Amino acid sequence: MKTITKQLILIGLMNFPTAAGAFEALPTNTQEYLCYSQAMIGYDSVINSRLGVPAEHALDLAVLSQIPISSTQKTYSKALLKTILNAYLWQETPHSYAIKVFYRCAQDETKLHSVQNDVVTTDF
Repeated sequence: MKTITKQLILIGLMNFPTAAGAFEALPTNTQEYLCYSQAMIGYDSVINSRLGVPAEHALDLAVLSQIPISSTQKTYSKALLKTILNAYLWQETPHSYAIKVFYRCAQDETKLHSVQNDVVTTDF
């Protein structure tokens, strides 16, 4: 009787929506979201490299635009290409690579914003 009760309770609890703890603090602004996305692509790329997926199969994630006239010409994001290809050489955990990529992206964007803030325009 106890096992049937436990099973019914578990089935009942499965019907309630639950929030995943990893996603409770998703970024709200665009730049944080882009850095988070780049980090997750890096995370997946490390896993893919360990599973034996060739790097060429992941390169479509870095395509920025494709010229409609010729399907062979593609424009790639340098940051994503670097992230994907470096993931194939990463020796530590996928999580540590994602953290490294996220903080590097955030640091680069902070430098960019500080340079933009230093520029003063005046209308005389």
